[in-house]
Amino acid sequence: MNEGVEKTNEYDARFAESLGGSEYDDLLIAIDYYDEFQSQTGKALQEYIAKHCADQTEIKVLEAGPGTGITTFKLLKSDPRVVVVSVDNEPKMLQAVRERFDQAQELKDRVEFVEADILAFLESCEDETFDAFASVYTLHNFTPDFRTKVIELIARKLKKGGVFINGDKYAREEDSHQQDYAAEARNYGKFDEAADEAERSGKQERAAHLRKIHEEWLKHMAEDEKNKITVEEQNALFERLGFIDVEWGKRFDLVTTVTAIKAAS
Repeated sequence: MNEGVEKTNEYDARFAESLGGSEYDDLLIAIDYYDEFQSQTGKALQEYIAKHCADQTEIKVLEAGPGTGITTFKLLKSDPRVVVVSVDNEPKMLQAVRERFDQAQELKDRVEFVEADILAFLESCEDETFDAFASVYTLHNFTPDFRTKVIELIARKLKKGGVFINGDKYAREEDSHQQDYAAEARNYGKFDEAADEAERSGKQERAAHLRKIHEEWLKHMAEDEKNKITVEEQNALFERLGFIDVEWGKRFDLVTTVTAIKAAS
């Protein structure tokens, strides 16, 4: 952890402590589109590389918030030339993801996991360092002011013609957002259904675990509403920071993926 840097996401620290890294996999119980949504980021990077990086021997990608490493894995698999610098300020989450990649010998040498505050890390980097920024389920956790500072720095640290890819919660206009929110909350109800089934099978500890996940994710959703990022906000940032070719991907309830290119001049 960088000395003197205030932790920016205290709620996520509490969330990670109560659930731990590997248990994010339990989301598959409630979110049937989880893998498809995660895959959009790797696919977007792969498509960018095919169009813009034919002559490069290395493609340097900055990832914010690796979580369990699902996105990291998909980024690395998008092209053998990809190397990833993945930044997180939560030691418990980083320990879990490092242990996962210790079992993936063919990939582990192409990823560096850095324990740091993302803003402090970006400030420490030279301008135009990275070919790509990619993240999933991270930026929405930041307060609006902090998130804006991070995205402004990402724009500086990307090379001209570099790509910004973010899969995240992006609120639409209010009526549609409320429908999206209700749909995601209903999905999390599947945790209780799974807990009921576990109890019938005599797996009381498993049932309690699933009910705890349900409770924590509903709290997480409510907390996200305080700092939610909108499609309009992101588009305005892209325009101000000189990004072009903005493309919004398939939407799944509250989440979608956006891709934009930093203008070459």
